Amino acid sequence: MKLTLVKTLLNLLALNLVLAGLAEMQKKSHTEEFEGASALFRAMSSSPNEGYSYSWSVVSFPLDDSTSTDEPGSGLNCTVLYLDHCTSWNKCRQTCLKTGATSYRWFHDGCCECVGEHCINYGINESRCRLCPEPGLEDEEED
Repeated sequence: MKLTLVKTLLNLLALNLVLAGLAEMQKKSHTEEFEGASALFRAMSSSPNEGYSYSWSVVSFPLDDSTSTDEPGSGLNCTVLYLDHCTSWNKCRQTCLKTGATSYRWFHDGCCECVGEHCINYGINESRCRLCPEPGLEDEEED
């Protein structure tokens, strides 16, 4: 009984360490700016479900720029694309270049975020890829 309890506690400790490491990787990222192709990025992010099957999700939110002289509701949004699957740093960079993004953020957990023209600070500093890290990764590491 004691041996089973010790094994269970060690497994829980190992799981906590794995999850803590994963949470830390989700916070760290690499960023880079591109010249970008705004019209291409808008086209790629405007209607992703209309007859096309892209492997990303689109997140768009209004800019809250209190220093702007524009009237409220000027319509400027920050739009980012999150690739669904984990990818390498180079694949993230190349994919974002091809979408016309003006910058990208590659998270150390493999999540890739392509950032549109009106975003500041490289979009959203949060790993939100649907399938990255891959589901079940934590389960495999427990064995």
